[in-house]
Amino acid sequence: MKKGPASNAIAESEKKIVVIKIGGSSIAGEDRLKAFAKEMSDIVAGGLSPIVVHGGGPEISEEMQRRGLPVRKVAGLRVTDEAALDVAVDVLSSINGRIVCALEARGLKAVGMMGAECDTVLCRRMPPAMVMDEHGVQQAVDLGLVGEIVQVRPARLRVLLRAGTIPVIFPICGSEPGTLMNVNADTAAAHIAKALKAEDLVLITDVPGLMMETGNEDTVIPKLRSSDFGYLVRKGIVAGGMIPKVEACRIAVEGGVKVAHMIDGKGEGAIAAQLLSGGHAGTRMVKG
Repeated sequence: MKKGPASNAIAESEKKIVVIKIGGSSIAGEDRLKAFAKEMSDIVAGGLSPIVVHGGGPEISEEMQRRGLPVRKVAGLRVTDEAALDVAVDVLSSINGRIVCALEARGLKAVGMMGAECDTVLCRRMPPAMVMDEHGVQQAVDLGLVGEIVQVRPARLRVLLRAGTIPVIFPICGSEPGTLMNVNADTAAAHIAKALKAEDLVLITDVPGLMMETGNEDTVIPKLRSSDFGYLVRKGIVAGGMIPKVEACRIAVEGGVKVAHMIDGKGEGAIAAQLLSGGHAGTRMVKG
């Protein structure tokens, strides 16, 4: 019997949701962008409903330098004034459009959006970061228009998924008063996955996973429990840019996501293999 629109919608709603976070470097160049689009096509054909969340930190820094604007970071977070936010919106919108076009070229339906659209991802201004000055004295530094997520309203995302459309989201999110803010993309992906009770969260990195010894690929930790996070930070195993990634995994799995993955996305077919073939690349986190 031929399925009508209603039964097709039901079939789409029954697919398992996966949230995939990529950085701008993951799709740098047309070849890598096309390879990513092919993987999304394979994932959809495999019966999954993907949501793509992307950042673009290095590209934002490059554009700020091109415009003669200072790039300031505190505790790994970008200090974002209005000029920096304008650059972030411009750069992330451009990356977003490239991803959507590549997916559509593979015959997929995709819609680009910022987190603020339809009040999907709400945030509040992040409190000042406490840092040590040159004299060893703690100081509070205002990060500007940097947000921390307080709520995800997934109604629009569910509508898109039921229609067989891939949402492609960049993390410019909105506060209750209507101010746009820049949010860490890993954190945004985790909260979106949590709100939708996604099956998996996949964070694409440029390293093979979390390593016991930085730079030693033979020491990749294959599996973590969410309760390991604090210990690993105290021991310095999770440090620098890995802190928000591992923290994002913890947020996701403690919020109902079954598995969070950190994998190197440069290998051909790495994302699809992880999600469709039970791959065990990189580092996987589960609740516990």
